[in-house]
Amino acid sequence: MKVIKLQSTILISMLFVSCNTGNIKIGKAYPLGSVPESVLKVSNPDPFLNHLNTNMPELPGHDDLIFDNKNQIAFASGMDGWIWKLDFKSNTALAWVKTPVNPAGLQFSNKKNESILVCASKLGGVSYDETKQVGLYEVNIKSKTVVPILLTLPKTNPDDFEMVYPESKRPTFALKNLNEANSRPFSLCNDLAVSLDGNRIYLSEPFERADAAMGSGAVPEAIGLYPHGKLWMFDRKQNTISLVMSGFTFVDGIIIADHTNSKEESVIITETTKFRIIKANISGKQEGTFEVLLENLPGLADGLERDDKGRIWVGIIKPRSGLVNLIHNKPWLKPLLLSLPQRMLPIAKKTGILVLNANGKTPLYYSMHDGSKIKDISVAVPNLDSVYFPSFDTSSRGLYSLPLSSISLGDTSND
Repeated sequence: MKVIKLQSTILISMLFVSCNTGNIKIGKAYPLGSVPESVLKVSNPDPFLNHLNTNMPELPGHDDLIFDNKNQIAFASGMDGWIWKLDFKSNTALAWVKTPVNPAGLQFSNKKNESILVCASKLGGVSYDETKQVGLYEVNIKSKTVVPILLTLPKTNPDDFEMVYPESKRPTFALKNLNEANSRPFSLCNDLAVSLDGNRIYLSEPFERADAAMGSGAVPEAIGLYPHGKLWMFDRKQNTISLVMSGFTFVDGIIIADHTNSKEESVIITETTKFRIIKANISGKQEGTFEVLLENLPGLADGLERDDKGRIWVGIIKPRSGLVNLIHNKPWLKPLLLSLPQRMLPIAKKTGILVLNANGKTPLYYSMHDGSKIKDISVAVPNLDSVYFPSFDTSSRGLYSLPLSSISLGDTSND
């Protein structure tokens, strides 16, 4: 009944506005099915209501976390434009380094934890100087210097849909050969994964648009569902950039799935707004193919992390709604919906987590929270005896965590 009333409100509002979609591309119809039974059967009561711990109240909302347990510190990518340093010895958080645009995904550049690689992008609703560029940056932990690593990308064929390029056919470009004619600015650098040797950095670009932004700036793309998300690979040794995947929908979280000693064979990504998780084979015997690990998810799967047992933790930033089911099945409604101010769109308060076994095919745990304690979980980050939850919410304050003992994961983590 609520969905019907909402649809009526939207249709009436459409009579008073023009269909100005802001040049958002509209994808084909994508009917969504029922949530998989394998997810529903591991649905659990909300653990956040009784077990949530909140520390370091000075820490603002943030997108990602990385831990250096040897030195008892961590780093968080704050929504205020700063990378925050968290000190667990003193239980304090400090605004540490400001990046040119808002920091998002974080990874240490190598096992020595000497520097941090940062995906930095514009945040919706925030104004930036024209000289501040989106892209990949490296922060030296000792000196706190911020060095741009990759700010431009090669122009590529926009009609390669759902393409995983075989290694030998992967479009590869030397950075020294990029110029104004054959390159473009990075639209949105969202998340990253680093090879074991630190030489190769995989970067997700959810969509390609000149005015791309995170948060509210990504909402129109979530509605449009056009497949122009990409996965890039920057080779530090060769100083080249390669297009690994093209024509997917809102490529977001990424982890390396399988690798040999010398190269990565597959990656797992979230196609956030398509409510699915896929594995792409980027080298080896099955190179150039991909498989859907899970689809018709109950919410928007955002970031991915592994724990020390190989299990995959997924942040479910928002639940799937009846309105989403409707518009993805009937894309002719989307230009009308995109013409509405975002403040008129319904925003769910729920957020949650999903845990999968090591190969990403078997759900082990799922729970949604009503939003009363924490909002907009972008990723779940297991560390030692706790799991931490970055909250991509500007009103958030504090470092949120649950004891791992409060989450029943079963015994099927190693498959």
